[in-house]
Amino acid sequence: MNPEEIQGIFFAECDESLQAAEAGLAACQAGTHDGETINAIFRAVHSIKGGAGAFGFEALQGYTHVFETLLSDVRDGTVTLTAPLVDLLLRALDTLSDHVAAARGEGDTPDDTRLLAELEAAQARNAGNPAPAAAAAPVPAPAPAPAASAPVTMGDDDNGVAVDLDSLLDSLSDDLAPAPAQATAPAPAETAPREWLVHVRPHAGAMTNGGEPVLLLRELARLGGRCVQVDCGEIPPLDLLDWRTGYLGWTFAMPGTVDEAEVRDVFDFVGDDCGVTIGQDQPMPRVQHPAPPAPAVPAATSTAAAIPAGPANDGPGQPAGEPAQAASNAPAPPAPPVAGQSIRIDLVKLDRLIDTVGELVIAQAMLAQRLSNENVTAIEELGMLETLTRDIQESAMAIRAQPIGSVFSRVPRILRELAATTGKHVRLEVSGESTELDKTVIEKLGEPLTHLIRNAVDHGIETAEERVAAGKPAEGTVSLSAEHRSGRIHIRIADDGKGIDQQRVLAKAIEKGIVAPDAQLSREEIDHLIFAPGFSTAQQVSNISGRGVGMDVVRQAVKDLGGRITIESEQGKGTAFILTLPLTLAISEGMIINVGDQSLVVPLANVVESLRPGAGEVKGLGVGRAMLNVRGKFLPILPLHHLVGASGEPASPENGVLIVVETEAAGQAALLVDGISDQRQFVIKSLETHYRSMEGVAGATILGDGCVALILDVDSLVANAATTLLRQTLRDAA
Repeated sequence: MNPEEIQGIFFAECDESLQAAEAGLAACQAGTHDGETINAIFRAVHSIKGGAGAFGFEALQGYTHVFETLLSDVRDGTVTLTAPLVDLLLRALDTLSDHVAAARGEGDTPDDTRLLAELEAAQARNAGNPAPAAAAAPVPAPAPAPAASAPVTMGDDDNGVAVDLDSLLDSLSDDLAPAPAQATAPAPAETAPREWLVHVRPHAGAMTNGGEPVLLLRELARLGGRCVQVDCGEIPPLDLLDWRTGYLGWTFAMPGTVDEAEVRDVFDFVGDDCGVTIGQDQPMPRVQHPAPPAPAVPAATSTAAAIPAGPANDGPGQPAGEPAQAASNAPAPPAPPVAGQSIRIDLVKLDRLIDTVGELVIAQAMLAQRLSNENVTAIEELGMLETLTRDIQESAMAIRAQPIGSVFSRVPRILRELAATTGKHVRLEVSGESTELDKTVIEKLGEPLTHLIRNAVDHGIETAEERVAAGKPAEGTVSLSAEHRSGRIHIRIADDGKGIDQQRVLAKAIEKGIVAPDAQLSREEIDHLIFAPGFSTAQQVSNISGRGVGMDVVRQAVKDLGGRITIESEQGKGTAFILTLPLTLAISEGMIINVGDQSLVVPLANVVESLRPGAGEVKGLGVGRAMLNVRGKFLPILPLHHLVGASGEPASPENGVLIVVETEAAGQAALLVDGISDQRQFVIKSLETHYRSMEGVAGATILGDGCVALILDVDSLVANAATTLLRQTLRDAA
């Protein structure tokens, strides 16, 4: 693994730590936190700090050090967690996100001077407060180390070279020596917290990927640990040394006041490159390296006596006079049970797997078509293959699935920024954050969601004074929810504001020439006018809204994802935007239809029903136009022959099949086709990548017979047909 890959893992860990800290501070803001919540926030910030130091991100490391120090005081009880302090910590977390983005190369380093002063001031204001008894208990001065052992030489090589190991480790010992403690009154022996042990041994190849164990040891020393034992028994002759291999092992005595979680945080980014045993009274077993052909190396003696075990082991400690070699022969403690395992996979590899699964789906469909044409009766085997193919496909898609909570987690920061800008305080309600959908959809959902949240606060939520006058709470509410429904995901963004003023929207649309002054529009059509390019009802331009961009971007982004957006609004009660999206952009469900000499695919997400009209259900409307009566509702009949330019005579409504489809802008319509040949899953291929963009076409797929079929963009087709129909009607009326 090269340094760039390791750094990528670090930034992925940063994102997870930021989400964990955001969730913890949200719990603190809601008053549902406990001691473990504060610990989790501290560990998240501490993990980012450790990685930042390892990769040399000095600005990020310096900022997290101050942030971490204040969190440590909150955890120890020295600083009281109040509502203003939680707000400060949330702002500090927002700046930490900016620091991480800057380290990633996605922006400039933020100016944190003022915020750092606020963090230090919050700590200084509570510097004189007494800490709780457990935190204030003085730590006994460490016992003096025994006299240094005789110099240990690494085995003489053929040239007779001997190396003084004590001299070799002098600088390391200086680095690991803790800072001299201030003189304090000795505590009674029965109340002094007991020290406990940490055994560290880098594995073979620990330095291959740029690892540096000394940095980890320095961090242990910073926490108050002292190195009491160094195991040098694995060092080979000098000419056989491999700089990538760890030969030494260290035993640290940690003060009883240091939490085990703090020590584990030090080794967060080490993984399997370094073995760590905590709270045991025996050193770690040695790593077996290939035996060198040189003479055996003398066993090293301990540089200090072992001390009794800490809180994880109450058994007797190793006697001071026993050599380290004897202790290292003790059996290793059993490994704790693994709660869960996960691995990180490069997205390129995952995309390749998804593409391969898509090709498998196509190959299975082609095989089924071939066997059907040749009248082969391998029905049972074919059904088994189809089942296995679907299972493999669902498993592959599940690998890419991620909880939508990763998108929802950005919303609290957006609301905090809007509160500072608009003065409107909004409470966030979230449900369904564990709902999963494809990672690609999640990545492209962030921008439209941000626009909708900003629009809800700026346009929907009233000021505190207006809300109180209307009998509402002064604080507004924005709710986010997600759920699976009919193979798609429905995301609802709702507010309890004033709703859409339809008269004002219609007047603004007429003023901008978006609709004719005498246009007769339904309530739903008026609501959807806010998606028109350049449309805005803001009284003045601000950095939030007023320039007529935003909602049209939302609509286009949702459309690019193969989804639809609808609006539910009630004057004085609030507005809700409902996004209906596919679970994945790679594989979808659709109807394969026949139109003249062409086979086309209609996405199942647009299909409401298919039917053959009965007597009297089709009504003529001028020359070449007709309407379908569906349970009292008249829908325009659109012959697909004309819309897609198919050859041959179009079927009549009475002889063909009508597919009722739902569109975002033009409502429902009935597509007239010759027939429906199948309904199955299909693999979506981008037409722009392989050819060029085409109006009314969303993509292409390969059918079971090997032919390429176009996937219809139903929204675009129906909208264009409706516009053409309106123009014809106006011409006929003139």
